[in-house]
Amino acid sequence: MIRISRHYISNIFCLILAGDLSMFIASIALTYWWVDWVGAGALWPKVTALAAMTLLLLYLADLYHFQLEFDNGELVLRVGLAAVVAAGLTAAIGYTIPSLRFSCMAFISLTVSSTLGLMAFRLLSRVFISHQLLQQRVLVLGTDLADVIIAYEGHHDTIPFRIVGFLDDDPVAQDHLPPGYDLYGKVNELLGIVEQLRPDIILVALTNMRGSLPVHDILECRFRGIQVEEWPSFFEKLTDKIVINSLRPGWLIFSDGPVKTLLTETIRRALDVGLSLMGLILSAPVMAVAALSIKVASPGPALFRQARVGKDGKVFMLYKFRSMSVDAEQLTGPVWASEDDPRITRVGRLLRKIRLDETPQMFNVLRGDMSFIGPRPERPVFVNQLKEEIPYYVLRFAVKPGITGWAQVKYPYGSTVEDALEKLQYDLYYIKNTSIFLDLLILLRSIQVVLFGRGAR
Repeated sequence: MIRISRHYISNIFCLILAGDLSMFIASIALTYWWVDWVGAGALWPKVTALAAMTLLLLYLADLYHFQLEFDNGELVLRVGLAAVVAAGLTAAIGYTIPSLRFSCMAFISLTVSSTLGLMAFRLLSRVFISHQLLQQRVLVLGTDLADVIIAYEGHHDTIPFRIVGFLDDDPVAQDHLPPGYDLYGKVNELLGIVEQLRPDIILVALTNMRGSLPVHDILECRFRGIQVEEWPSFFEKLTDKIVINSLRPGWLIFSDGPVKTLLTETIRRALDVGLSLMGLILSAPVMAVAALSIKVASPGPALFRQARVGKDGKVFMLYKFRSMSVDAEQLTGPVWASEDDPRITRVGRLLRKIRLDETPQMFNVLRGDMSFIGPRPERPVFVNQLKEEIPYYVLRFAVKPGITGWAQVKYPYGSTVEDALEKLQYDLYYIKNTSIFLDLLILLRSIQVVLFGRGAR
């Protein structure tokens, strides 16, 4: 696993990406060997454009999301469609920029050979992705969180791991473990059991570590080259979110986190303004059609203003296209949106599906109330409720809310306190690990959400 700007990238992702790039290099070598490169401009800019477009389409087709399981037929179909669409887009760019234009035979050769190579590699990769050599052997200290840890065991795309055993001082700890998992001894027997089991990772999952943690033994294991992880850190790598229920404030205080400077804040503000202006210009025709459709479909204004809570708990007025009837909450008062919500109009349902109802929020970004990327802005009435019921909820107000964000692209729309807790775990991960790199990932995933209409209500 590697870490880029505090965000973890799995070894499997790196291996698959390297394999995809290798298929491109092989197809370039094959094409270069037998096809005449006709056209203006150098070879590598053309190839780079085609490779970048194909990798982007593979990403949008969920082919770097390894927790999704496709059968062989669907896998080949997704790879083929992504490669063909990427080739078509690259050809369109070539007609606009002559220096990126291929000869006909070179273009056909590259497209066919790279597509077949990617298909073959992805099918073969299924063998080594599930191979036990990629799995890390984990010895767990403590059984209180055993059910949670076991639930993530297996071929996880971030950390493929296998539990080799548990240690716990509780004499009835074995009764907490499901069949197939063994209690090898007490925590103070760590060194001997490490010699026996040879784990790659010692996972410290003790809910009460005071007086029970064998510090010197763990330190010796660490200097022997065995990786030592606390459960919150391990969970963060596994899930791209921060565990709330068993979180100690000290872990948050001393863990890695962003350092805000005038330079980083200036860059972020410049990016917010640039993205919002570009988004408003590109979406202006569609927004005009949306506003007209709302007016025709139901009585009332096209734009909707609503109080939301922003950075440092300050309330601001958020702009959206109206997707509900004007008197939607006259009888019920403030309530979360639900699946098949009867208050939503037919036009509003379509706007929500493709997230077009949120485009006026770019005016909020220009005003400085919001950022382009950040936690979802919530209504004051719900904030007051959630602050009382969810620990650490106020930490999400350390940054500006966003039009899109890590929680929005990783978790579907929430309508309960439990959903709010789950989304807060993603929000805290973003706030703790915020970076330009993570923002770019969120933008790419937001494109997926819009294209496939995921998580809208």
